This record gives sequence, C-alpha cells and structure tokens, in this order.
Amino acid sequence: MPATNWFRKNQRKLLGVLVVFLMVIWGIGPAVDYIVPKPPVGEILGEKISQEEFSDTVVRWARVFFRDSKEPVAEQVWKQLALVHQAERMGIFVTDEELVQEIQSWFPVGPVIFTNREEYRRMLGSIFHMTQYQFEKTIREYLLAQKLQFLLRNSVKITKDEALQRYVKENEKVKIKYGAFKAKDFVDRVEIEEDEIRSFYDKYSGNFPNEEEGVWGYKEPEKVKIEYVMARNDVIEKQINISDEEMHKYYEEKKDLMFKKESEYTLKEEEKSEDEKASKTSTPEYKPFDEVKEQISFTLRLKKSETLANKLIGDADNDIYESIDEGGLISFSELAAKYDLSYVVPTNPNDGKNYFKKDELKGVIKGLEKFPQLVFNREVNDPSVPLSSLEGKLIFRVLERIAPSIPPYKEVHDEVAEDLRYEKAFKKAEAFAKKCLEKIGQTSFEEGIKIIEEETGKIQIVGTDYFSRPGIISENDYVKVLGPDRYALATKAFDLKVGESDIAVEGKGEKTCYVVMLVDRKKTDLEKFEVEKDSIMERYLIEKQLAFLSEWESQVHKKTRLGKSRS
Repeated sequence: MPATNWFRKNQRKLLGVLVVFLMVIWGIGPAVDYIVPKPPVGEILGEKISQEEFSDTVVRWARVFFRDSKEPVAEQVWKQLALVHQAERMGIFVTDEELVQEIQSWFPVGPVIFTNREEYRRMLGSIFHMTQYQFEKTIREYLLAQKLQFLLRNSVKITKDEALQRYVKENEKVKIKYGAFKAKDFVDRVEIEEDEIRSFYDKYSGNFPNEEEGVWGYKEPEKVKIEYVMARNDVIEKQINISDEEMHKYYEEKKDLMFKKESEYTLKEEEKSEDEKASKTSTPEYKPFDEVKEQISFTLRLKKSETLANKLIGDADNDIYESIDEGGLISFSELAAKYDLSYVVPTNPNDGKNYFKKDELKGVIKGLEKFPQLVFNREVNDPSVPLSSLEGKLIFRVLERIAPSIPPYKEVHDEVAEDLRYEKAFKKAEAFAKKCLEKIGQTSFEEGIKIIEEETGKIQIVGTDYFSRPGIISENDYVKVLGPDRYALATKAFDLKVGESDIAVEGKGEKTCYVVMLVDRKKTDLEKFEVEKDSIMERYLIEKQLAFLSEWESQVHKKTRLGKSRS
C-alpha cells in the first residue's frame, strides 16, 4: 500500500522524467510520436489504418502503377488497399513463385539480371526509386487484389437457359399505339378543402420529396455549411514569369521531338526506298523559335502553375496535419493568408445563405463531380485531402451540419395545397383512363378514345415504331421511340398480346395514365442464337461477372472510410 500511494502522488513527476528519458534516448520527434501517436487516416473493415501505413502504400503504388497520373491517387490506392485487406482476411496468399513470375514479366531483360541481386536492386532504384523490399511488397499487394478479383469473377457462372432468356428479351421488339391522360390537364377540374390539405400534410410531412420517384414529402433534407482554401489556377498563372532563357532551353531540349518541320522534301524522302535514303543524308529542319515561342510559353506556364499549386496546397495540408496532431483546429482563413490561397465560404444562390443540400453542391466546385458525395461523407471539422478541380487545387472542411427537419404546416401550406390538387387530378385522369378502356372493350381502340373525348377533351392517338424492352441496350430502345418518363408504358407493352389493350400508370415525373394497345410484336430469331451461342454466352458471362464484381467491391468500400480522424 505505501508503495502504491507513493506512485499515485508522484505519477506526474515520473511521467515527466519518462518523457525526458525518451527524448534523450530516441530523439524529440519519436518521443512525441510515442507519447502522442498520430491519429489513424481511416478504417478498413473495422481496422484502423495509420497515417504511416497509408502514406507508405500511396507512395509505393504511385511510383509503380500511377507514375503518369496527373490526378491525386489517394482514393485509387485506398480502394486497392481495401481489396488487399479483404483478400488477407479471406486467407488468400501469394506464393514466392507467383511473385517471381510476375516481377520477371515486368522487365524486358534476360533472366540473368534477377540472379545478380546488386544489379536487380540497382534497376529497381533507377526505374522506381524504391528498395527491393518496397517493390516486392507492392507487387505482392497487387497480386493479392488480382487473385481476389479472379476468384470472385470465376465464382459467377451462366447457363444456356439463362443466356437464352436474356437473348430473347434483348431482341424482342414491339409496336404500340396509345392515348395519354395527363394529370396536369385535369387540375382545374378538382376542388380541395382545408381539412384535406391538413390531412395530406400530416400523411406526407415526414417524407423527403422525390419528384423523380413520385413521392410526396415536405421534410427538409440534411444541410451543410462548408469552407475551403484553393490554389486558384487563374491567380497562380499571374504569378508565373517565363524568361526567354527558359524558353530557349526548352526549345533546344524538345525540338527533335516537338518542333521538327515536316517539309515537302521530308515527305518525298519517306516515299523513297531504303537504298535511296541511305545514299543521301539530310539535315533535319525545325520550326523557328519565334514561331513556337507562344506554345512553349503556354506549356512552361502550365507546368510551373501546377507545380506551385501543388506546393502551396501541400504546405497548407502539412499545417493542417500538424494542428490535428496537436489536438487543435487550424483556421482556414489564416491558412489562406499565410500561403496566398483563396478562402471561400460558399453562398447558396437559391436562398443567399451558406447552407447546402447535397444536390445543391453540384456546381460549387467546377470539374469535381464527386464533390457533393465527398462533402456529405465528411465529418464536421475533418479537413479533406487535397483535391483537384478545373479551378485549382483545394482542401475543404465541413463547418456545420443541420439535421433533417419538418417545416411547420403554415410555412408549406400553399405548396401542400398545390400538390394535393395535382394528386387529385391524377386520380381523375386514372378514372377517365379506366372508363376509356371499358369503352375500347365494347368497340375499338379509336372509337373508345373518341367516345371518352366528350368528357375529357381531345386525346391524341400516338402510333410508335418498334422499340425494345426497358433495361435493354439497343439502337432502337424505348426512350428514343417513346421519349423520357415512359418506363411504365414501355413495360406494359411487353405484357400484352397483339390487339390487346390495357392501362399503364406513370406515377413518376409528369404523372400520366395511358391507354395502350399492342399493334405488333417482332419475335426473336432462335436459330441465330444457336449459331452464335458460344460468343453470346461468353459476352453475357463477362457482363455478369463484372456487374457482380462491381457490386461486391462497392459493398467492401462501404465498410471503409478514408479521412483524417482524431480518434
């Protein structure tokens, strides 16, 4: 007991002595890392991935597989790392023989060089700037991901019956005629009461509105407020100066590759025989420097701009990491001032405020289509990795999230009333379509439409060309023939017999009820399937395997998270 009490009273002093001791033995940097370890960069399948592991993997994979990539490769490497971890979890491994065989296939040299370890290491250092261990570890990871994908692909099979069913569906075509009863045409014919409006609000207020899916709703989706710093291309370009000396140097270095003149003489020389060419040597002609000066200036300016942008945003990113390591949050506005970056808290043009729904973020950063998804995947105050866009390099951070909420009834009263009126008009359109179908059953398609027009007004009968089944890729697919938002109409057509009529209800987009009749059906040539069976089945199998692999990888990536974390 006395010893325990003594330790409790003096634990702070002991901790201080321990820190000093570690600094003396290992140096200040390692001691700090030991006492205050860096936060993980993300998680894969529940396992935390350290910054050191991920940085090492990115550098190695970038040098081997993404050497010519002009885009950030962090996300691509992260996906590969997820596959490697999944492969290891499933017990997949790479043998030494497989590793050697793969490595030898990379180099167009004799096998002798692989027996000379010094020459082999020198070659790796010269080409990839990597040690033997780093290179072989990278290739082993690559093979793990490849073997996993191979095993998954080969677990997918296809039968002849399955291929035949798909072939029939792909090649069957139909022709129809139809009349449309649009909800908007009957809006003026309906009346609504206040209690109906309130009831409609109570029924759908908890839904998120989705016009494309035909879902009524008034719940406001989640919103975010963001900020970002950017090394803007237009700003950086103004800081770049290109001297005549630099341009002359570039001209001399690249003139054989880029500025050789294709004269008439040169073209005629190419038509001569090898003996004629050998008998006469010619001096190459080059485009004058003044003629290509502007092109050279543009190229050098672009390269310098990109280099400077990468440096500025990279320095800013390092400062962000250091602040996270210290357990703090850095000011983006101060960061922008320090490195001469642009600092922006975007304003939503729809309402003049700084909060955005997910779909409203699409145009905030030009040339970065994934930006909305990246933002909504980010935690508050968790800075992103550097990103590339058409406007420049940037780092963003989510400042605030507003949880989904249901607006008060009074605020959306008029909107609810308008929606209710439209919904009741749609019900009226459906009732007219059913009545029309009944008349068609008693007479003919044309006569049934004509009779119902006394109540509805003019209904145009539309005849179509042949089209293929929805979901099948074809030069003559249903969208080209029928137009967009006609999925239910096209699907219903394939359920009918020639001469039969029915109703197709399109409850998405512009809500419409159709009375449709199948005019003709082109059947599939089964003899052609038998002749081309092998190639057809092979194509279908590849598509099925790729679809399965894509879906499987998507599920794996859902269990991963790439992003700075202080946990």
